[in-house]
Amino acid sequence: YLRSLGVEDDSLGGIFRAFPSLLLLDVQNDMMPVVSFLKDIGVVNIGRFITRLPPVLGYSVEKELKPKWKYLSLVCNFDYFEVVRFPAYFSYPLERVIKTRYEYLRDCKKAQIWFVSVDDVLRFGDVDFAVSVAGDKDDGEEFLRYAKERKEALSSGGKKKKNKRKTGRAGQKKKKS
Repeated sequence: YLRSLGVEDDSLGGIFRAFPSLLLLDVQNDMMPVVSFLKDIGVVNIGRFITRLPPVLGYSVEKELKPKWKYLSLVCNFDYFEVVRFPAYFSYPLERVIKTRYEYLRDCKKAQIWFVSVDDVLRFGDVDFAVSVAGDKDDGEEFLRYAKERKEALSSGGKKKKNKRKTGRAGQKKKKS
């Protein structure tokens, strides 16, 4: 199946050595929906894309690929060529890395995010991103603080809902006793 997509024979060994779990994927249920998605967003050379990011074939189209594509295309106003240039985009966590970095650039640095390539935003670690891409002069402390506060804000939203439910359950038990 991979050969029919344009993956070169000499690449197959390396792909399966690096990602042996690909052998467990079902062509029809796992791989074909991903290939269809990639074609739908404009990727023409599917074989090259897969050779550069083999695990993409095991990603969920609905849970991973579509949300990341939606963010890249709608919020960042990027086209398919950005993921063709940097297929690893789909391997980064959406909330923890992608959104955090783009929101930091947009909201804190007032950067026009569509001028910053996906590769530049994602390929560095947090501190190098903050210094090299965002231009922080404090060895990334401002970005790390922002990322921590964003994470806490997101998780506290979930905790508040949980706490309310726990309180409600405890209150119900007391009434029954």
